[in-house]
Order: sequence, then C-alpha cells, then structure tokens
Amino acid sequence: MLTHARLVALHRSLANKRVLSVYLDGTASDPALQRSWRLQLDHSLLDLRRRLEDASHAEREELEQCVRLLDTAVAGFSNGIGAPGWAAFITSDRVHDAQLLPAPTPTTAVWRTGPYVAPSMRALKEDRPVIVVVADARKASIYRYRSGRPERVDVIRAHHSLDHPEHLGAPPRQKFHTGTRGTAGRDAAQRSLLQGRDRMIVEAVDKAHELAGGDGWILIGGSKRVAARLAQHLTPLAPTRVTQVGSLDVHATEADIAQTARSASSELRDLVDDRRIADILELAGAQGLGAAGPVEARRALERSSVRDLYFTHHYLEDHALEAEEAIRAALDQDASVEEVSGPAADRLNQHGGIAAGLRFRGTPAEHVAASS
Repeated sequence: MLTHARLVALHRSLANKRVLSVYLDGTASDPALQRSWRLQLDHSLLDLRRRLEDASHAEREELEQCVRLLDTAVAGFSNGIGAPGWAAFITSDRVHDAQLLPAPTPTTAVWRTGPYVAPSMRALKEDRPVIVVVADARKASIYRYRSGRPERVDVIRAHHSLDHPEHLGAPPRQKFHTGTRGTAGRDAAQRSLLQGRDRMIVEAVDKAHELAGGDGWILIGGSKRVAARLAQHLTPLAPTRVTQVGSLDVHATEADIAQTARSASSELRDLVDDRRIADILELAGAQGLGAAGPVEARRALERSSVRDLYFTHHYLEDHALEAEEAIRAALDQDASVEEVSGPAADRLNQHGGIAAGLRFRGTPAEHVAASS
C-alpha cells in the first residue's frame, strides 16, 4: 500500500538518484482497450529516449536498465492492471516500489533526479481508511472499506446476563406478591439488556476509533437510536471525520455497504476539504496563518513554514513542474499534502489552484523573535 509515510521515505531515500517514475491508467473496462496503457507507455518512453539523445552514454544505459526492470514488473498485466492505477519507482539497480493504486492516474513515464510524486497524491487521498459501523441494540458489525470492497473485521454483540434465575419461573418467595416479583423480574431483564447494549456501544466505539487511526473516516448506520449513540461517542474522538448515514440499515448487503462507503466518505472528505480551504483563504486575507495562490504558497515553502499544502487537479495539469517542486518542498518539511476536489477545488481554483496552512508567518527568525 502506498501510504503518505512510504511516499515520504521514497522521496527522501531517492532524492539524489536518477529515477524512472511510471504511472499506468488501469480504468479501461473494454477488454480490447485494457492494454492501451502499453501503447501509451511506449510513446512516453520513446519521448524520454529522444530527450536523452545528447546525454552521456552512461545515462542512456542507466535509463535502459530501468526500462528492462519495468518490463519485468508489468509482465503480468497482459489481461489488464486490475486496479484504477499503478505506480513504480525504479533505479538502475532495482524496483524500489511498485503498487496498485485506488485512483486512476494518466499513463506516463518520467526520468529525473528523485521520484516524480505528484500523481500519487490523488491515490493517497483515496486510500485513507473508511470504517463502517452498522448496529442495532443486539450487535454492531464493523467493516473496513478498501480498494472498492468492504471487509467485515469484527462483530460485537450485546451479551447480557440475568442475576436472579428465579425470575424465570421459580416459585415466588414468601411475603412477595407474584405480580410484584414479575414486574421486578422484567425490570431486571430490561436493565440487563440496556447494560449489554451500552457495553457493546463502548466496545464498538473503541474498535472503530482504533481502526480509523488518525485520518480515517467513520460512517455509522443501523437503528437510529444506537447509531446516534455511536456518533455521539465517536465525534469527539475523531472531529470532522464521523457521519451518520440514515440510508444504511441493518439489512444492508456488502454491495450496499460498498456503495455507501464510497459515496459517503467522498462527500465527507469534500465537506472537510471545503471548510479547510475556506479557513485558509480567510486567514490568508487577514495576513494570518494561511497562504493563497502560487506566489504566496511558494514563499511559505521557501520559509519552511507550511503545515499542510493543498492543490487542485487543474493546477497540477497546468503547472506540472511547479506542482511537483511544491510537493517535494512540502514533504521535506513534514507537511501534509492533498489534492482537493469538488467544492474545495472550485473555491481554490479562484485563487490560483494552490494554498497552504502555515505553522507560522514570516521568516523562521521572525517567528523565533515573535515567540520569545
């Protein structure tokens, strides 16, 4: 799995090496077109060879060795890639990483110092954990949605016990009216059921929070009352990352869960991104901890003051080199990087397609002076 941490490690370990970075588009559904990526890849490699016609023999041979390793890596894709995308980062001695991607990428090959990472950002965005909890008063089923499929990872049941077996039919004790004892028994049984349900909710909250980690989405369905309790407990633990899905009931099939996980997590992500972009633009306008537009974002990256960097697909297409350099600089300063879509992208495109949330404003020296 190509995670943010893995991409940062690749970026740093290969920063000074010549790398062949390859992305393949695996979205073709027509069997006749499933190998169209091969033709597009061959054209991209031909372009690279032409650009290296005046390069040294050693560099040209270095590229050819990478291509030979690439051919071995894609040899099993004769019937299609089997995923929306694929990426590999190759040096002349080995393939450092080759991964199926959960999001499509245009087929391309790039030869340069350091890995070409910009197209990976969309895949990282799609690969954040999505945890789905479907619960009623009896049980909570917990699913992890990944690569288009839900996997049930746990079922937590509302076990309960009755402390007084005589309530189930034993003769009444002396000095107690039968109706009173029966009412007390029903009350005890009801309390036991509620206690079992409450224990189940606590366990389900802990498990969902653990599986989601620090950046995963949590979707909650099932009976309204239990789902509301789960949301009430989970929201403080994962602010902005929890939503209750009313259309997802306890009879949902795995196909229903997959469709809901895909659509609801996308909506939640777009909502969170839009709020964050709106906040950054407001902060930028007030000369606060925000930078909007290519010029201001570049200045912030040069000062190593960026906490999180956002860009749109439109910016990546129109300013590929600038976007790549911005992403590399952000990774160097341990900033998070995300390609936004939907309303957030519409909003950000009005301000140049790139923005950053800042750790501090001004130069590092100014920041230290202001803090002292």
